[in-house]
Amino acid sequence: MKNTDPVANTKIYLATSFFNEEQRARIPQALAQLEANPTVGVVHQPFDFQYKDARVDSDPAGVFGSLEWQIATYNNDLNAVGTSDVCVALYDMDQIDEGICMEIGMFVALHKPIVLLPFTKKDKSAYEANLMLARGVTTWLEPNDFSPLKDFNFNHPMAQPFPPFKVF
Repeated sequence: MKNTDPVANTKIYLATSFFNEEQRARIPQALAQLEANPTVGVVHQPFDFQYKDARVDSDPAGVFGSLEWQIATYNNDLNAVGTSDVCVALYDMDQIDEGICMEIGMFVALHKPIVLLPFTKKDKSAYEANLMLARGVTTWLEPNDFSPLKDFNFNHPMAQPFPPFKVF
């Protein structure tokens, strides 16, 4: 039925930090689960669409970090947020990233759902979530578990607004 059958038409914005190997290794794991999800049509991963192919480890045009690159990167991310339906945020609780917080804030401002998958190195009882993040996220997943991304209904994202951490 059109009201309940999964349709692969949801565009996901995959927000993630990219500062170390551990964070970068999460991307293919998340993509594998999202690729298998019957409600996902497109996954936008910003690092696949870098301005002039500029990256930390490869900068063919010599623009990485420049004002030109900053403005283009910000605008490209802003446009991708605007054209996406849902944010899936791979959120590192051990290395907070202002960029991913900004992306989450943009989704909140646009009244678009956010599914947050937190990553922790310690037991979850050792962490606290800032109330602005805690209350802005639509659905909190359990830490370090990619598997719910495969079956989550992104056509009709249901709220699970209670983080697995103490909120401050």
